[in-house]
Amino acid sequence: DSGPRYHLGALVVSGLNYFDEDLVRRLVQLQPGDYDQAELVAAQQRVTDSGYFDSAFISIDTDGDPAAAPVLIQVREAKLQKLVLGVGISTDTGPRLSVEHAHNKVPVLDWRSVNKLVLTRDSASLASEFTSHPNDDNWRWVVATQFRNQELGSFSVHSQGFALGRQQTTAPLDREYYLQYVRADAATSDAMAPNVVQAISATYGFKRRQFDHPMFPSQGWGFGLEVEGGATLGGQTNPYSKFHARGLQYFSLGDAKRSRRAPNTAGRIAARTELRAVIAKPEVALPSTELFFIGGDNSVRGYQFNSLGVTLPDGQITGGRYMAIGSVEWQRPIYSGTRATDWESTVFVDAGAVANNSSELRPRFGVGVGARWKSPVGPLQIDLAYGVDVKLLRLHLNVGFNF
Repeated sequence: DSGPRYHLGALVVSGLNYFDEDLVRRLVQLQPGDYDQAELVAAQQRVTDSGYFDSAFISIDTDGDPAAAPVLIQVREAKLQKLVLGVGISTDTGPRLSVEHAHNKVPVLDWRSVNKLVLTRDSASLASEFTSHPNDDNWRWVVATQFRNQELGSFSVHSQGFALGRQQTTAPLDREYYLQYVRADAATSDAMAPNVVQAISATYGFKRRQFDHPMFPSQGWGFGLEVEGGATLGGQTNPYSKFHARGLQYFSLGDAKRSRRAPNTAGRIAARTELRAVIAKPEVALPSTELFFIGGDNSVRGYQFNSLGVTLPDGQITGGRYMAIGSVEWQRPIYSGTRATDWESTVFVDAGAVANNSSELRPRFGVGVGARWKSPVGPLQIDLAYGVDVKLLRLHLNVGFNF
């Protein structure tokens, strides 16, 4: 006899010192209804992922009324302020130093702030972001600024940006809309073009994810879309629009019923695609940060980071107004005897193209092999790729899954 069916009742929160119960209630997103352990685990994850809490444990009080069992939420708050110093290295950008300061309850505003300085081999950036607490619908206000110096193609580009908008993070859908101002150097050798270009725009975007695991997905799909409309500023105002669509799909190659009893020896296919476009008159100069480059760990492997773009008459590389990327990857578990390990092997083909006209898109290919390890912080990606056009081998390393 499993006993009566339990239903979720009132929330009982303990462990709070700095924050109020409304913040916890909005983060857990639990509504009265049937008890579901998976929903409680997901609510725990949302609380710990928020940055406000170091840990959370959620359970129901089985001594209470089964028709409205109290939901017990025990939390441990994170420190109000945190300073993080980082040292790292990337196959895309080389050695990296970072300093990050976070304040979970800025005086007067009560918002969360994150200020971060990052120095790499070819770039330096200083970013600041202020985020409000979520409301009852889990929408947050966001104010962000960024100052950056980076290598884009053949040019060193200085840029500044400011954004004001709102974000909503829910399972399985994330949405955002914001206003943005951008000022950037023009990555061109054309003496008639302006040296600096400014633009203001409004953007709406969403991401929908249907994966079987948030960190180590093996089945499911994700799709994201952003639509932007704006205008350049300065001597003459010129309108433009921008689109960004991307998708990821996992196709299992094994027997779904058998895979519930034993690991799938056939593995899976991961198919990735990304399309970007800026629509504007040919003579309109756009900020270089609004144009597109490809190449690198999460783009077309086998090529240097942001090395592929549009070739100018003098041979230098700048960004393009159209971009297309596609990738097919076969991922297969590695066995020790009859037991599947935390390692997988992979074989992949990447293709990508950048141009100023969609009819001029010509794909560049990268092929290779690699390994995946289920590390404590997410999947570690190790790839050895051959760039078909440059005829060179390149090592790519990446940690984590993010869509």
